Amino acid sequence: MSILDDIIDKGKTVVSAGGQKTDIAIRFSKLKVKETQLNGDIKAKNEKLGAIIYDMVKTNVKESEAFDELIAAIDEDYAKLAEVQAQLDELKNVVTCTKCGAKTKNENAYCPKCGEKLPEKKVEEEPAEDEKPEE
Repeated sequence: MSILDDIIDKGKTVVSAGGQKTDIAIRFSKLKVKETQLNGDIKAKNEKLGAIIYDMVKTNVKESEAFDELIAAIDEDYAKLAEVQAQLDELKNVVTCTKCGAKTKNENAYCPKCGEKLPEKKVEEEPAEDEKPEE
């Protein structure tokens, strides 16, 4: 029965790992869709902003209220996009250099592109996953 128990335990471990990988893939896909939507929204708002600026120059009439509202909406979308990209980086186990913007592995202490010290990331999930199969 010991061999059968070992096989069952290994099977449970494999199924659990597969479920976790699937969950990560689904979260990644949803974030990529959201990132694409935000980029589209930003592009559309930038085009609208350009049209407003063009009209302001042509007519010599300043529509500062519409202008300011649109800029605030674009800034809000950029903030949302930064959050989505940070979540994607976390799923991909990468960190972004604060100096040059290059993306590199979480394990690196320094940026391979510019040499800047990278911010430290907490790795809490991996030890918890290692402990579960041992039980």
